Amino acid sequence: MSIQRINPSKLQTPLASYSQVVKKGPIITTAGLIPTNTDGLIVGEGDIKKQTTQTLENLVIALEAVGATLDDVVKTTIYLSNLENFKEMNEVYNKYFEKNPPARATIGAQLVLPSLLFEIDAIAIVD
Repeated sequence: MSIQRINPSKLQTPLASYSQVVKKGPIITTAGLIPTNTDGLIVGEGDIKKQTTQTLENLVIALEAVGATLDDVVKTTIYLSNLENFKEMNEVYNKYFEKNPPARATIGAQLVLPSLLFEIDAIAIVD
């Protein structure tokens, strides 16, 4: 069984040696995705709702690259630079996962760039 390691062209090119989405058989994992556009610019600086929206749109792009959707996601891990942003982040997150919410962990963390408020990684399984 081969492994697909993909960096979708609609996402920022990684700055280090990693794949943004990996698929082996029915299992898909993503790297930590952040609120950047294709030019690598952070979207919604200082705005948790905009950053959450951009990052979840990036997750959709990553999943589509291997033929998956948000409905295939079984687990997410959310990293927040400030846990006081939890409520507003959750309002956006709930819209994306309204029908089929996955298992989830939310962690307060120092993110790689000071302007980042939100990061997510995911595990999905396709039939």
